[in-house]
Amino acid sequence: MTQIQALFHTFDSADVTVQLRPAAPRLVTVAEKEALLRQGLSYGMLLTPETRPSTVQMVAYHDALTRNGPRVATLIAALTAHLLDNISRPVLVSLARAGTPVGCAMTRFARRRGQGLPHHTLSIIRGSGIDQEALKRVQHVHPGATLIFVDGWTGKGSIADTLSSSLPAGVPPLLAVLSDPAGVASFAATHDDLLLPHAALNATISGLMSRTFVDAASERGGELHGVRTEEHLRPDDVTGEYLAALDALDTGENPPLDPGPRPVRPYDTVLALAAGLGITDPHLVKPGVGEATRVFLRRQPAGLLLRDAVHPDILHLKEMAEMADIPVTVHAELPYLAAALIDPRTGEAT
Repeated sequence: MTQIQALFHTFDSADVTVQLRPAAPRLVTVAEKEALLRQGLSYGMLLTPETRPSTVQMVAYHDALTRNGPRVATLIAALTAHLLDNISRPVLVSLARAGTPVGCAMTRFARRRGQGLPHHTLSIIRGSGIDQEALKRVQHVHPGATLIFVDGWTGKGSIADTLSSSLPAGVPPLLAVLSDPAGVASFAATHDDLLLPHAALNATISGLMSRTFVDAASERGGELHGVRTEEHLRPDDVTGEYLAALDALDTGENPPLDPGPRPVRPYDTVLALAAGLGITDPHLVKPGVGEATRVFLRRQPAGLLLRDAVHPDILHLKEMAEMADIPVTVHAELPYLAAALIDPRTGEAT
């Protein structure tokens, strides 16, 4: 088993063991990516180089940290305390990238209370599944432990489905998230659709790591999924700042886990609304404020659906939609704060 130690990232090694391999991905523009996706190429094999966070993104991040930060810290506390109290030998396995800051914040929360909570982060890609090699390495280090898979939020539940379908026998798909508007997580801090501060950014709040990808080596087996260090973004990195801010918001209490009523297939309503606008492929419908933000950052959006046009958690989406001349419609019945649509014709002529 080859041990890769050359990967550079800006997470503290005390907070996470990164089960990823530095690799060179196929780099494409967003337009090229959309065209290749229409031709059937896997999303997990393509990467668009990241640019510096825009002013809109940075304002959204700081506003979300100020506005939602105390609640996010409470959600982290409740979720972590629940797992420590109710799970035998828990080990956090965060899903890179959106889950990685959450897992780091959770293990730091436990450490402040004198409890060990091991944390590894690995790749999961829709269409490819979880990184089996990385999973083997985690199991080797923690034999007999209960693996808790950590993510930031849910949208339609695609990652939850991928987790369930790709885990080997004997490993239950125990998914823990902070925000679970899809109602699919095993452990949810809340079922509210909520803008987590790190949803506004990409690599610069995830240790300078790119989105994960597969290449020929990882497809052959025996090698970890790949990641690229976005070294050019080092001056903009706020990974440590974000985790320190969440640390400072920890009240020292262990609040009870109280996520509220679990939604039942809320994405059906979103898919119906999208179909009314001509989008019938569910893969092109991204519900949830976090997922919608991701669409505007790395896909070519065709429409934005909002439940409330003045909710503070969606103002950055409205601004990005206006800048890109993307139509915005308000639907009071939308179960999520927002949903983004991707045009099925995008990229065909590219």
